[in-house]
Amino acid sequence: MAADAVLQVSDCVKCHPTIVHQNQDDGASHKTAVTCLDCHVGGHPPATKKGEIIPQCSMCHEGEAHFEVKKPCLSCHQNPHQPLHIVFGEDNVAVCNTCHPTQVNEIKNNPSAHGGFDCAVCHHDKHGYIPDCMECHEPHLKGQKFADCVSCHRVHQPLNVTYKEDIPNKYCGACHGDIATLLAAGSTKHAKFQCAFCHKDTHGNVPACQDCHGTPHPKSMMKKFKNCLDCHNNPHDLTK
Repeated sequence: MAADAVLQVSDCVKCHPTIVHQNQDDGASHKTAVTCLDCHVGGHPPATKKGEIIPQCSMCHEGEAHFEVKKPCLSCHQNPHQPLHIVFGEDNVAVCNTCHPTQVNEIKNNPSAHGGFDCAVCHHDKHGYIPDCMECHEPHLKGQKFADCVSCHRVHQPLNVTYKEDIPNKYCGACHGDIATLLAAGSTKHAKFQCAFCHKDTHGNVPACQDCHGTPHPKSMMKKFKNCLDCHNNPHDLTK
């Protein structure tokens, strides 16, 4: 190459096709925000020593949240030309926390078996991988899918069970089988309702009869029978 020749970005692919194609396919902001010559400044060997044109991550990324992580950048981002192809090591919760504090705090503040695992136990293979619950857990009912699981269990706080009012009774019956069977066999209006109609909002919520029924009986009767179930047996198997 002549001494006064000026490199163009289009020249890079002539000698470095693999790297250029990696960047074109998966370069993220290293493709869209910068060019080869923005990072590899100062000419080309032999005019410039090779070590002098290999950039330091700090040139652009110093000051970003996870730049302060006490690990070499390339321990996770092993290929700077495909920076989002992240390879996880062990004990990476602190690293993940720099970009995903909401999820890490959910795990820490809501104790469950999930909290005993490193992030990469579930999010293995590659960065951004979302596992199917059935990789580790048996479904409550045959045929249930990931969407059914997360409709009740938030993955980073799985014991905080939430659900919509139209959740099928059979899903509740997977764990509360005796109660669901008793309810379904009943002949009163309760048997026609979804479980979540009474057990609203929060798993384990036990409603008071008065929430729906008010106080239909005279005070004189209630003096003798303090509890609705003194007469009505069981809310899932009412006695009229």
